[in-house]
Amino acid sequence: MARRETHVPVLDAIRGLAILLVLINHFIGEIPFPNSFLGRIIDSLAKSTWVGVDLFFVLSGFLITGILYDTLGSRNYFRAFYARRFLRIFPLYYGFLFLVIAFSRPLQIEWHGRQYLYLAYLQNTGIARHIFSIPLSPCLSINHLWSLAVEEQFYFVWPAVVFLCRNRLRLMGLAIALVLGSIAVRILMVHLHAPLGSIYTFTPARADSLMMGAILALAMRSSPQTRSSLSRAALWVLPGSLALLLALAWPDRRLNWENARIAIFGYTLLALAGAALIVLSLMHRRVQAAINQPVMRQLGKYSYGIYVLHYPILTFLYYLDLPGRVGFEGGALGPRLLTSATAATASILLAVLSFQFYESRFLRLKRYFQYEFPVLPAGLEAAAATCQPMGGQGSAPPAGECQGRALRPGDGMP
Repeated sequence: MARRETHVPVLDAIRGLAILLVLINHFIGEIPFPNSFLGRIIDSLAKSTWVGVDLFFVLSGFLITGILYDTLGSRNYFRAFYARRFLRIFPLYYGFLFLVIAFSRPLQIEWHGRQYLYLAYLQNTGIARHIFSIPLSPCLSINHLWSLAVEEQFYFVWPAVVFLCRNRLRLMGLAIALVLGSIAVRILMVHLHAPLGSIYTFTPARADSLMMGAILALAMRSSPQTRSSLSRAALWVLPGSLALLLALAWPDRRLNWENARIAIFGYTLLALAGAALIVLSLMHRRVQAAINQPVMRQLGKYSYGIYVLHYPILTFLYYLDLPGRVGFEGGALGPRLLTSATAATASILLAVLSFQFYESRFLRLKRYFQYEFPVLPAGLEAAAATCQPMGGQGSAPPAGECQGRALRPGDGMP
């Protein structure tokens, strides 16, 4: 009998953690803190939280690869996947983009043809002008949408790769080769003196994060012994990866993606850390209890809308400089914090409204494109096992709570 996907709440919480890191990076990381010990610590930590994007990438690779592998034998393999991705991603993305294009003149936007790149999800390729080179407008920025281009390019190619390859071990081998190839691309780009911003946004240079998630999804669909080994290894991989990242970051006192060391090795270490966090969140009771908080799940639920909307709102409020208009020094710490808090509140509120009254109308159509699991896949037992805490960490969930679950492909990034 065919099965239907079900929800794994802790994965929403991980998505919530990822969007929280992104918000901290943009809302706090761009504030000039006082040159004191505490100010420098806050500044260093906030400027390092761009890693939330990498966590989104790993989670996306994990979820998408899992569902693609589990539905290989279904009759609607491509139709269900692409229809559901279309319904989840396109309405908000294109609705927002068309709105920005319609108000190009009052927003003082000079596209120079770049609107077509955004419409085709090619804004991260460097065709025409790179998104980091010349700002579109002094009023607002949509540079952050580069990561959605990486995701969409992955969605476009990876289902066909999984369908053609099919064999789990071959897929794992291919994903490992792509991880190594991504590192090689970054080494070559650094050697050729490519801008580090181009490396940061170029899909082949960032494929290791997506592929690390894919490797994890396929590994979780192996024997119980392998899954048990993964859970034990994750306890060492997570702190080990973070320690190596700290060593790379030490000269700059922060994780700086504009540093060649981070560009070459840091992204892969971040992918390892993200994969280990996913494993521990699924299989280690204490880690799951720590991250699986209601507020994190709610952030994860609305993370896509928050991601799309937050940066244009923030940059537009900076442009308006409302504190400066009423007599405050616009660049001072207090007014900047107030502007960031206002932007964060507006972003979350608008994302909730968008989801409830706009996106949900499209999401209801997903019922016509249900994933099918025509046979009992190897991933069934693995998916159930991912809900079980590690031995010695506490009791398992109530009977029937996790058995037979397939990991649901959520929104990925984000």
